[in-house]
Amino acid sequence: MKDIYYQSIEYSINPFFLFDSEGELIDYNHEAEFLLSFVPKEQIYQLALENAAYFRGFKHTFIDLNFPQASFCAISVGYADDEKIAITLHKNICRQTFTITDQLQKADIFTLLDIAINSNMIEESQLRLEYDISIPEFKIDIDHFLKLLNKIFRAIKKSPTIFIKVVFSAGRYIKIESKKYPVVAIDIEPEGMKPQELHTLIKEEKEFLISATPKGVHIELPFIL
Repeated sequence: MKDIYYQSIEYSINPFFLFDSEGELIDYNHEAEFLLSFVPKEQIYQLALENAAYFRGFKHTFIDLNFPQASFCAISVGYADDEKIAITLHKNICRQTFTITDQLQKADIFTLLDIAINSNMIEESQLRLEYDISIPEFKIDIDHFLKLLNKIFRAIKKSPTIFIKVVFSAGRYIKIESKKYPVVAIDIEPEGMKPQELHTLIKEEKEFLISATPKGVHIELPFIL
């Protein structure tokens, strides 16, 4: 049971940091590693101290935080003793709104990925795939999604290994017109490429929920039947 709790933190899309009482970083997850590439740990530690509860426990604060390559809408700070303090920064991805339009058509997500992969002449030997093949066809803006995939694959086609993961995101929902839809999550991680090069391409993407990760990009699609 502890292992699944640890992995939930490790692979969360939200940066997690654990500090000791001297401000030294004890532990952090993948997202935190990316954030630390352009935000000093001292700044994160100070943020934790300034927003900690007066008594032991956790305190959640809604706050607008904007860094050069990331923005956050809330933070959670907690401590159980005077030796350690933890802070989680919650990504600001909730402001984007979606509508169900006539542009959405039923499609097989894996077929669309194959089309983009083949269009960009990516070899099968380059690919490392982790697909939840139980995901059925669902509605998506096919044209915009293929344009996004082509933009990404054009940039990473020379990577020796490209990891692609497609799964249902447990516990995640996208709210559209007062209705909650499950999330199909796609991770694309090219080996041997600086993530910042890929992040620049997706910075202005407005059609989908897409975020930078330490190894590539993370896309979330509403599962609309």
